[in-house]
This record gives sequence, C-alpha cells and structure tokens, in this order.
Amino acid sequence: MAVYDPTTDHWQESKLPGSAPRAYAVYVDENDIVWLSDFSANAVVRFDPNSEEFSVFELPDSPGNVRQILGRPWEVWLPESAADRLVVIR
Repeated sequence: MAVYDPTTDHWQESKLPGSAPRAYAVYVDENDIVWLSDFSANAVVRFDPNSEEFSVFELPDSPGNVRQILGRPWEVWLPESAADRLVVIR
C-alpha cells in the first residue's frame, strides 16, 4: 500500500498484513481511514494513516469476495459477491 503526501512530493509504502495479500477493492471513509478487501485472507483490512496501523477483519463467509466497498458516516458496507450477503462494520 502506498500513501502520497503532495506537500512533500513523497510516497510512503507499507506491506499489507498477511503472507500473500491480494488487495481488490479500496474505500476511504469520512475520517480518511482506508479500507480494502484482501481476497487471499478472505478479510477486510483497515489502515489508519495517522497511526500507520493495520487492523484485519475476517469475513463471515468463505469465500466472501468483496469486490467493492461502500459506506456512509460511521458505517462501511462490504457486499460479499460469493455469498450474496452484505456485511456492515460500524
């Protein structure tokens, strides 16, 4: 994962958690928290750019195959295309 700072023209790269991550969908919420789906881990990863910490949330179905991430204030919506289910993180 890479974060660009336009004021310094600098890129900062971080390896995603897990042994062989495969990021697919990406969403940035109203607090600038980055969410992405990881097909390898069957999980959703949250990245806080302020603390530079990752959190991993396993999906309830295997496979979940979250291909897009949506949301509204204080909610992240994770439609599992393989399970025909909507997971919500509040």
